[in-house]
Formats: sequence, structure tokens, C-alpha cells
Amino acid sequence: MITRRSLFAAGGGALALAGCATEQVTADGRFPVMSVLGILSDVSDFRSALRSAGLADMLSGAETFTVFAPTNLAWGAAPAEFRNGGAASLRNLIAGGRLRLPDIQARGGRVRMLSGIDLRIVGGTPAEPRIQAARANAAPSGASASIVRPNILCSNGVIHVVQGVLIPA
Repeated sequence: MITRRSLFAAGGGALALAGCATEQVTADGRFPVMSVLGILSDVSDFRSALRSAGLADMLSGAETFTVFAPTNLAWGAAPAEFRNGGAASLRNLIAGGRLRLPDIQARGGRVRMLSGIDLRIVGGTPAEPRIQAARANAAPSGASASIVRPNILCSNGVIHVVQGVLIPA
């Protein structure tokens, strides 16, 4: 026999299941770095490299990171030894902490990456600063690149989309 109580319980169960539906990932600060990279089609090659190098779990966890994600065009133009360098190479593009552009500018335009190199703002405009890599305690060297989409907020960090792969010369 179906009672009001059993109908109510069944309806509540359906509501509970509906609440488990997959939520659309957005770049509004609610989702982790790896999830947000997944909705940015112009950095998909970089995201694949992070997964292949075993860094996906790190960038999906609770610790905060700032990621300088090269566009697919920039990633394809990077030297093969860098693209195939695994986690060691990719750490040149990841910094600890949540650093938006104003935070980087407040640090004198300098960010220490997980690999130990620095990224420095070397020009450009406030909306699209140019950055360049530098070995620790050395002047910037090598190619520079513009940050074309800054401050993409994630639950565990920030993504800045860049038009180049920064390797100190």
C-alpha cells in the first residue's frame, strides 16, 4: 500500500539525487585549477601535458597555485625538450599561492616558480603585461610573452593565460 509518507520519501530521494547532478564548470572561483583548465579550449595541450606529467592531482587539491598556462599555439612552438620534459619543465609555469596581477605587481612584478626560476613583469600594458623568465637572482633572459587573459579565478588558485612558454636563456 502506498502511503503519503512513502510518496514523500520517494520524492525526497529524487530531489536528493537531482542535487547530485554534475554542475557546469565555470571560471568563477568555485572549481579547482585542473577543472577550469578543462573549459579553456585554447590551453588544452598544456592541460594534457599536466595530466601526462602527473601534476593533475596537485592542481586539483586544496593547496593553492598560480598557473601561467600557455595557449595551444605557444605550447606547440616551445622546444620539444621542454614539451617532453615532464613535471620538471612544467614547474617553470606554476607558482605556489594565489597571485592575481595586483598581487604580482605588489611583489615588484616578480614571482618565484616551483622550479626555482622567477617570472618578472618586463613591460606591456596593465591589462596585458609582458613577462619574462629569469634564473634565480639573475636578469630576465630568453623570450617574453604577454598575459592575454589574467586572473581566471579557481577554488585553489589563479590561471593566467600566456602567449608563450617562458624559459630563461
